[in-house]
Amino acid sequence: MESLTPPALGARVWLICGVLLLATMLNYMDRQALAVTLPTLKNEFALTESRVGMIEGCFGYAFAFGSIFFGLLADRWGPRWLYPIVLIGWSIAGIATAGAGQPWITDWFETPGDSPGTGTYRWLLLCRVVLGVFEAGHWPCALLTVRAVLPPQGLALGNGILQSGASIGAVAVPLYIEAAERSGFSWEFPFWSIGLVGLAWVPLWGFAIRDQQLRLPHGYSSDPIPTPGDRGILLRRLAVLVVVIASLTISWQFLRAWLGLFLQDYHGYGKFATRGIMSAYFIVADVGCILSGLLVARLALRGWRVSSARRLGYLLFSLLALGASLVPFAGDGALMVALLLIAGAGILGLHPYYYAFTQELSARRMGILSGGLAAWGWVASSLWQIRIGSLIEQTRSYGLGLVIVGLVPMVGCLVLLLFWPRSEPKPITPGSPS
Repeated sequence: MESLTPPALGARVWLICGVLLLATMLNYMDRQALAVTLPTLKNEFALTESRVGMIEGCFGYAFAFGSIFFGLLADRWGPRWLYPIVLIGWSIAGIATAGAGQPWITDWFETPGDSPGTGTYRWLLLCRVVLGVFEAGHWPCALLTVRAVLPPQGLALGNGILQSGASIGAVAVPLYIEAAERSGFSWEFPFWSIGLVGLAWVPLWGFAIRDQQLRLPHGYSSDPIPTPGDRGILLRRLAVLVVVIASLTISWQFLRAWLGLFLQDYHGYGKFATRGIMSAYFIVADVGCILSGLLVARLALRGWRVSSARRLGYLLFSLLALGASLVPFAGDGALMVALLLIAGAGILGLHPYYYAFTQELSARRMGILSGGLAAWGWVASSLWQIRIGSLIEQTRSYGLGLVIVGLVPMVGCLVLLLFWPRSEPKPITPGSPS
């Protein structure tokens, strides 16, 4: 197992953060390619809202399993060799998704009497399950790496850089697919081409950590034997984060998966306008993500306690997320789009704080604890996705979903403010217990 601790900050540290950002970008490009192409696939292969909800729900269940599985492996092996494995796995799953348009593949998944598009639906379901399992491994590997190379006051910014890759990837996908279609490529092209780029990430990771940045003396990362009081604080923090991660995953994954259909199918936006708004949404979300990390760093420089700065930031960005609850009452014009953008900045801006709180739990068990929390978040989101898909198909309305999306981050915020133990994270120095 690799032991982890932050070395002195330098160019190599920020290079590693940049490589992590790229991995997150690829993670989201593989994931978001389906959301952008859904309007096309829905018409071409009879993907109903219920089927879309089931695909997203099963993706989430697979992500939950992968979070625990790879969290355990990350604690045992560390990210050095595990990270390339999970990235290769999800890249291959992304490449395979392009086979949904090939009858010689989808015919194997149909039986006589099936409704139209059943083979394509089942193949997409299989590919998304595999994608979810391997994509889940990104987060314990990435969080362990960030925790290894940055001190407490830099965690929110480092996590913001890491998480911002999600928005960059989500911004790039609509533009990339639009450019591909204008160049004469079919909808399959983004899936296999993004997957190939993912495979090229592996040697870059090897270059970034070639001097064994993540390998330090054995025994460093072992936590001290906990006292009953320590265990009580750990359980209290876990209970708070159970609520927080469920609220974040429900909100973010709903808008990530359904935004394209909401704009194009429900409000009648054209394909080009839909993709433009989706790109703008993730650009603004990325700005919110970076600003949330900078806020903590700036307040810490002014003498604020890191824990107090994080609480203030969480409250401010939860208020921004409330914008989603106003979307159903804002018509279908510029105000509606503005509220969506504000909500995106708020929801994604909360993620760096959540990761920083998670990184305070335990150095030795960070992989399984972060993985277990992520698993619960994805289970909650999957139950929600399946239910909301059926509800949208029945009512032809996204109103209730959007109201809930805006409110649940504030629920998580209130639980955090009321019940998170008020202790300051301690800087980690080589040779000291975490």
